[in-house]
Amino acid sequence: MSPPFRLLVLACGFSGMCWAARCTTVLDPLALDAYEAYVIAAEEAASARFAAGELAWVPHSASAEAGARLDSGRAIRQKLTDAATNERLAGQNAAIVHWIGAVFIRGVNLTDLRTVLEDYPSYDRVYRPIFVGFRAESGGSGSDSGYDATFWLQHKFAFASLFRQHYAFRMKARIEYSQTDVSSGPALLVHMRSGEVLESDSGVPGRNDLMKRYHDHGIIWAVNAYWRAHRREGGVYLEFETVTLARSVQEFACKIGFIPVPRSMAVAAMDALPEEALKVMLEGAKAECERRAAARAASSPLLRE
Repeated sequence: MSPPFRLLVLACGFSGMCWAARCTTVLDPLALDAYEAYVIAAEEAASARFAAGELAWVPHSASAEAGARLDSGRAIRQKLTDAATNERLAGQNAAIVHWIGAVFIRGVNLTDLRTVLEDYPSYDRVYRPIFVGFRAESGGSGSDSGYDATFWLQHKFAFASLFRQHYAFRMKARIEYSQTDVSSGPALLVHMRSGEVLESDSGVPGRNDLMKRYHDHGIIWAVNAYWRAHRREGGVYLEFETVTLARSVQEFACKIGFIPVPRSMAVAAMDALPEEALKVMLEGAKAECERRAAARAASSPLLRE
C-alpha cells in the first residue's frame, strides 16, 4: 500500500465517511433467486455429508490431522465456497460465501448442548463480540419448536492493520430445532434463516441509521446458519455451517475520493466475518457447555466422588 494511499485511508477511516459514501451497492433480485437455489442444494449435500460421518467435508489428505485436532478439542474450519457458482454470479454483482467448522465437546450430551443453544439471553456473553441484544420468542411448542429472533450482528475488521472498519447489522431470523438419527444415534439439528438484514451506516449496533434493505455495502444480504450435533463416546460432536449472500468481489469497484480501494480489501472483509463467526460460535458453545458441566460436577457430591 503506497504512502499517499495510507494517509488517505487513515483520514477516511477516522472520519468514517468515505467508505459509506463510495462503496454502497444494490442487490440484483436474480442473485437472490440463485442464492436460494444454492441453499437448497447445499442443505441436501450437508444432510448426506453429516449422515456419512464426522468431518466428511475434510479432504482425505487432511483427514488424519483434522481428526487429531478434533479429538484434542480444537475447532476446525474450512471454506466450502464454490468458485464456479461465484463466477456465474459475478455478473449480477453477487457472491456466495460458504464456511463450515466442527469441534468436540467433552463431558456433555445433546440435552446439555441444546440448553446452551436455547439460552438466548446469554448470547451477548457466550458469543461475544459477534452478538448484541439477542432476543428470541418461542413460536411453537414441543421438541421441534422454533423461535423468532431479533439481534445485532457486529464485526470489526482491520485491513493491513491500518484501515479499521466496523460493520453492524440488525437481523430478524427464524430459528428451528429438529431431531434425526445418524449411524451413531440421535442427532440435534438447528437452522437459523435470516428474514431481514439491515446494515447500520455507521457500523455501530443500536444506532438508528439503518440503510435501505439490499441498498448498502453488500457485506451480508442473506444468511443461513446450521448447528448439527450427535453424541459420541465422551461427549458431543458439533458442526456449525454458514451460507451467506454478499456482493461480488470479482466485480468490486469502490473509491476513496478518487483512489480505487484494492479488491483484496473487499476479499478479506467478505471472508473475515463468516470465518470469525465460525470460530466464535464453536469455541463459545464449547466453553459454555464445559463451564456448566464443571459447575454441575462441583455442586454434586456424587459427581465429585
